[in-house]
Amino acid sequence: MAKTKEEKRKEKRKEKQKERKAREAVFLQKDKIESLFQESLFYIQGKNWSKALGLLQKALHLKPNDQLLLERLGFVGYHMERPDIELKALLGLHENNLLKEDHILPLCELLYRHERCDEAIEIIDKTLPQIPKMKMRGKKKLTISMQQLKHSCLMHKQFLLNQEYLNKAKQTVEKKSVVNLPKEVEKVSEVKPDLTHKEFSIPEISVFIEMDVSTFKNALTGRTYLSYNDYELTLQANEIRFKETFDNLICLFGLKGVRSFWYQEETAKKVLKYFRGRALLADEVGLGKTVEALMVFKEYLQRGMVKSALILTPTPLVSQWKEEIKTKFDLDILSTDDPDYKTKGDEFWNTSFILASINLAKSKKNYEKVIQREYDMVIVDEAHHLKNKTTLNWKLINDLKKRYLLLLTATPVENNLIELYNLITLLKPGQLKTESAFKEEFMTRGDPTDPQNQEKLKELLGQVMIRNTRALAKIDIPPRFAQTIKVETTKNEKELYDRVTSFIIDISQKKGTANRLLLKNLLEEAGSSPKAVSLTLERMLIKRDFNLEQEQEIHAINNLCRTMNDTSKNKLLLKVIRSSPGKIIIFVKYIGTMDYISEFLSWENIPYALFHGQMSNAEKDRQINDFKDKKDVLLTTEIGGEGRNLQFCHQMINYDLPWNPMKIEQRIGRIHRIGQEKEVNIYNFCASGSAEDYILEILDKKINMFEMVIGEIDMIMGRIKGEQEFSDMIYDIWVNSSSDTERKESFDKLAVQLKRTKTSYEKTKILDEKLFGENYEL
Repeated sequence: MAKTKEEKRKEKRKEKQKERKAREAVFLQKDKIESLFQESLFYIQGKNWSKALGLLQKALHLKPNDQLLLERLGFVGYHMERPDIELKALLGLHENNLLKEDHILPLCELLYRHERCDEAIEIIDKTLPQIPKMKMRGKKKLTISMQQLKHSCLMHKQFLLNQEYLNKAKQTVEKKSVVNLPKEVEKVSEVKPDLTHKEFSIPEISVFIEMDVSTFKNALTGRTYLSYNDYELTLQANEIRFKETFDNLICLFGLKGVRSFWYQEETAKKVLKYFRGRALLADEVGLGKTVEALMVFKEYLQRGMVKSALILTPTPLVSQWKEEIKTKFDLDILSTDDPDYKTKGDEFWNTSFILASINLAKSKKNYEKVIQREYDMVIVDEAHHLKNKTTLNWKLINDLKKRYLLLLTATPVENNLIELYNLITLLKPGQLKTESAFKEEFMTRGDPTDPQNQEKLKELLGQVMIRNTRALAKIDIPPRFAQTIKVETTKNEKELYDRVTSFIIDISQKKGTANRLLLKNLLEEAGSSPKAVSLTLERMLIKRDFNLEQEQEIHAINNLCRTMNDTSKNKLLLKVIRSSPGKIIIFVKYIGTMDYISEFLSWENIPYALFHGQMSNAEKDRQINDFKDKKDVLLTTEIGGEGRNLQFCHQMINYDLPWNPMKIEQRIGRIHRIGQEKEVNIYNFCASGSAEDYILEILDKKINMFEMVIGEIDMIMGRIKGEQEFSDMIYDIWVNSSSDTERKESFDKLAVQLKRTKTSYEKTKILDEKLFGENYEL
C-alpha cells in the first residue's frame, strides 16, 4: 500500500531530526574533545603530567586518530618517563599514516626496547627504501642508524632463540638424568649430561658486545637519554641551524599557555621558507600577528640563526609585548618599560635583545645609538606608522642594519597606494621598482586607492605579504556584554576623592611635573580604594619631600582613609557576586585594593582564590586550580592569570579601571578568547563624578569599545595625533580644568577626537578589505 503524503512528510521529519541529532552529537563531541585538550594544555604548562595524561586519554577515547592529541600524548609520555605512553602515541600516529619522518627512528627504538623486534624490523624495511626520497638532511646518518637498529633487532631475536634452545636442552637433560640416577643419589646438579649427543645439539650461539654508554653520556650532557640514538640526536641538534627546510617548527613545544593555530604556524613556515625572514604580516585585527612574529623570532633563535634582535612598538604596547614574550615564549627581554631602563643608559641599547618604544628609539638622544649597530632581526608593530617615507619612523627603520625584518599592521593602506609602496620598499627595495614606475604601472590616475594591473601587483605583493582573514581562521567567539555601574558615593567617600584631587592640583601647580607620575598614580588609586591611597600617602610621608602644610594635608587624608572600613563600592560588589551565579573574576590594579577586598570577602564568608605577581609559580597554579574546582571567585591584579586557561569563567568585574584602554582590553581578553563557550559579562565599577566615570562615558557610550573586536581599540588609540598617552590626557584634563564645566568640555573634545579616529580607522578597514580581501591568505 502506497504511503500517504502525510506519512512521507513524517518520515522526512524523522530523518531530518535524526540528522540534526547526529550533527549535534558530532558538535558536542568535538566541543568536549577541544575542552579536554585545552584543559590538558593547562596541566602541561604546570607540569602536572599525570592530570594531563588522564585528560588526553579521555580525549583520545572519543577521537583515537587525532594527530594533535597523539603528538601531545607522546610529549607527556616523554616527560613522565613513560616509554609505554610514548610508544602508544607513536604507534597511533604510524597506524594512521600521521607519523612525521623524524619520528620513525624513535618509534623503532621504542619497539626494540619493548622487545617487539618483528614490528620494528617491518617498519625499518619499509622506511629504508624511502629515505633517499625524503626532503631532509642527515639521510646518511638516518640510514646507518636504521641499519644498526635492524641488526640489533636481529641479534636480539637470535639471542632469544638461543635462550629457548638452551632452556629446552636443559629441561630434557634434567629429565633423563633423574630417570637414570640411583635412588641414593640426591644431588641432581652433580650429574653432567653429554651435550654432544645428537638429541641435545644446539645451533651456534652468535656473540655480540654492546657498550654501556650511560657514564659517557652523563659526563657530557648531565642527562640520561633513552637510548644511544638519543645521544646521536643531541649531537645533531647542534647542526639544526644548517637545515635546508622549515617544514617543521621546533619552537612549538616551547610555547607556554597558548595554543598556536594552524594558520599562524603556516604563516611562520611561509615567512621562514619562502620570504627568508622579511615579510609584511597584515592579518585582520585579532588574529594574533604578535604570536606569528614571535614564532618566527623563536624559530630563528632556537636554530642559532638570530643572536640579536630589536622589537619596536608604539609606547602603550611595550608592556603588552613584554608580557607576550615572557609568558608565552619564555623569553625575558629588556624593555623601555623596565623600572631600571633609565639607569642602564647606553648599556641598554647595546644588549643583544631589546624591546623598545619606537618613540624612544627615534629620539635625538637614542637615534645614533640604535642605528650604529647591527641586528639579526628587527620586528616593528603597528607598521602603518611607517607609511610616509619623509617621517622619522620610516627613516629609522630604513637606517637600521638588519638581516631579517617583520612589519606588522592590519591596515597596510590608509589613504594612498604609495603608503604600501613605502612599506614594501623597507622590506625588499626594488620589489615594486621605483616610485615613479610604481605609479605608472599600478596606480589609477585620479584615484590613488584604485590599483591597476592587479594580477601582477598581487604576484609581487604575494612574495612579501601575508594577510589572513577571520573567515579563513574561522574565529567564532560568543559575544561580550559590558555594563557600567555607577557607584553613588557617601559623603566621606566624596570628601576623600575631592581632597585627593585638590591636593594633587596644589602640588602640580607648585612643583610642576616633578611628581607627575606619583600624583597620577595617587588619583587612580583614589578611584580604586582608600587602602591603596593610604599606602601611597604613607610612602610619601617617609620621603618627606613636602612642606609642613602639605604634610599636614597628607596626614588628614590618610586619617580619612583609615575611617572607611566599608565603602559603597564593596556593597555593590557583594550584590553583583550574589546575583551572578557561577565563576566570576574581580580585577584590581593595586595590591592595597586587593588586601582591602580580601578582608571584605573574608568578613562576608565568601570563599575566593587569590592571584598576584608576587606569588611563586606553584602557588599561582594552586590558586587557579582552587578557582576552577572549588571556589567561585578569583581576586586578581592586572596580570590576571597570564598564560593560563580561564575560559571556564565567563563573568568579570573591573573593580577599578585602568586609564589605559589597552589594559582594559587585556583584562577582558583573559576570558573573552577562543575556547570561550558562553556569552561574556563585564561589570565596570566607577564612582559617580570620578575620572573613571568620564573615561567610561567616552569608551563605552561614545566609541562603543566593548562591542569592538579584540585588538581594534589598539588601532584607534594608535591614531590619536601626538606622542601623549591616553592616561596622560586624562590626568591633564583633570588637573588643569578650573571647574567641572571646563572639565566636561575638555572630556567632550577628547571624545570627539576618539570618534574621529574610529571613523578614520573604519574607512581604512573598508579600503584594505577592498584592496586585499582574500587575495593574500595562505
